Amino acid sequence: MSFKKLRIFTLLLLLVLVAGTSVWEGMLVRGWLRPLEVVIYPINGDRNNEHSDQTQAYIASLSQSQFDEIGDFFQQQSQRYRLQQFPGMHIRLEPEIPAPPPQADSGARSALSAIAWSLRLRYFALRNTPFWQNLGRIRLFIVFHAGEQGKPLQHSLGLQKGLLGVVHVFADRTQAAQNNIVIAHELLHTLGATDKYDAQGQPIFPDGFPEPDREERYPQHSAEIMAGRIAVRPDQAIIPANLAACAIGPKTAYEINW
Repeated sequence: MSFKKLRIFTLLLLLVLVAGTSVWEGMLVRGWLRPLEVVIYPINGDRNNEHSDQTQAYIASLSQSQFDEIGDFFQQQSQRYRLQQFPGMHIRLEPEIPAPPPQADSGARSALSAIAWSLRLRYFALRNTPFWQNLGRIRLFIVFHAGEQGKPLQHSLGLQKGLLGVVHVFADRTQAAQNNIVIAHELLHTLGATDKYDAQGQPIFPDGFPEPDREERYPQHSAEIMAGRIAVRPDQAIIPANLAACAIGPKTAYEINW
């Protein structure tokens, strides 16, 4: 066999292995037969600016218990559906990763650019986290920023293939509850859930409503987690204060195999 054919064969074999691993991991986590393993890797998103020391101090103060609310949310929501015996969720906080994750294109993303970014993220995960140890586990790279008043953070993303997520949040204890909402949202993306808000950020009826079958549609009492806001009127939605004010709606439950 020539070197060129050998190289092509090797690449095809690697692609088959990657695809097979993704399918196996997806079936494992979406089967809900064992506790969901989630690994959090903090990253200083301000490493190259004047807020670096402030953000670094915040990361140093993190504790695993700050993310327990996410597991409690899944436990409570699972009782609304067929998972009466929810296997639980184990969230583990790992040491900080010094390198930043690859950035997705800020503008309109083509399918090709999305695939390219996905591959770059997988390579980043391979270089910076243990591979075999994390098979079947969801890896979330939490990028902390000091942030600026009135300026939104970069868009967070979760990938079902690879069970990977990049989540941008604030390095501020007063934002910890909001951070957990964003983390839970992206975590659900890795499990197959889709966004349920429109271009203006308003919850889409019925999928973006936690109680779409209520006789009185407005106001909703909580936010569908994949919509991110509480629909109070047809033209108004408010940001929930914490995960206790959020819910997993019927469509999201179906998407994550509940």
